[in-house]
Amino acid sequence: FLYWYIVLPGEPGVGRSGKSGLPGEPGKSGSPGHDGEIGPMGAPGPKGQTGAPGIGIPGKSGENGAPGKPGPAGPKGPQGAAGAPGAPGVPGYGKPGEPGATGQPGPRGATGAPGNKGDAGQTGAPGAPGTSGSVGPKGHTGYPGAAGEKGEAGAPGARGPVGPAGPSGLPGLKGHPGIPGSPGPAGLAAKGIPGPQVLVKSPVSAFTVATVTPYPPSGTPIKFDQIVYNAEQHYDPETGLFTCQIPGIYYFSYSMHVNGANALVALYKNGDPIMFTYDEYNKGFVDQMSGSSVLQLNEQDTVYIQIPDDEANGVFAADNVHCSFSGFLIAST
Repeated sequence: FLYWYIVLPGEPGVGRSGKSGLPGEPGKSGSPGHDGEIGPMGAPGPKGQTGAPGIGIPGKSGENGAPGKPGPAGPKGPQGAAGAPGAPGVPGYGKPGEPGATGQPGPRGATGAPGNKGDAGQTGAPGAPGTSGSVGPKGHTGYPGAAGEKGEAGAPGARGPVGPAGPSGLPGLKGHPGIPGSPGPAGLAAKGIPGPQVLVKSPVSAFTVATVTPYPPSGTPIKFDQIVYNAEQHYDPETGLFTCQIPGIYYFSYSMHVNGANALVALYKNGDPIMFTYDEYNKGFVDQMSGSSVLQLNEQDTVYIQIPDDEANGVFAADNVHCSFSGFLIAST
């Protein structure tokens, strides 16, 4: 219980303090109050002093992360400067090994396919003119010609003078008429015609051959396989060579057509070129070139036509476009 003292006004008395009363029962909770209005913002207080640094405990290191994917290759760096040459090595002390045994030869490779026809080369510069050859020896005297035709009969001779009269003799018996004599041979001196001569047959060597095969291989004699005349068989169509059987002076000629490329051909004697003929091809046309020469040949000398190389091999032929080669003996020696 609480005791209440009522102090009446008057002079203060002096009493002893009473004992503390027992605590009262708690009162009922009051109804909740309404929120108060927000008061105005106060003025900022002064800045406080910097506090002492805290004492923290260092954390543990985190675990390693998973490896990342490789990045793209970077650009190629500039070439580094060349390093200084190393010092020469010490020569070895070992003995040289014995040479190995010779290996077996490998198998022969298959023949390659023929290459395409190359483009025509540029026109070569004209060669210097050759010097004139020396005059050849004088030829032998020719064989005598054929016998001339029989001459006409000569004119009758002049009548001779009358002989002197003989002595008168006894009349003789009447003789029989005589038989007339045969006419004498025709006179030749009156016409100035030479007497009969002995006919001597001259030796013969001649040929004319042709080909219709276009672009014959270079570096080998052209084989003219169509025979126009070769009765003496001095030209061999299997090899393309004419072989001299009768020593003497010969005349040779050739005629070539050109199509598709420039062409250079030559007349050869015993493997040496005697005469060159060149044609610079004019596109859209079939050109023609020819050459000829007089040669002195000994027995077994050879003559032929050849394309020197593939730089100018436009020699063309066809069924109606023949390339030909001819030669014949002018005089034997």
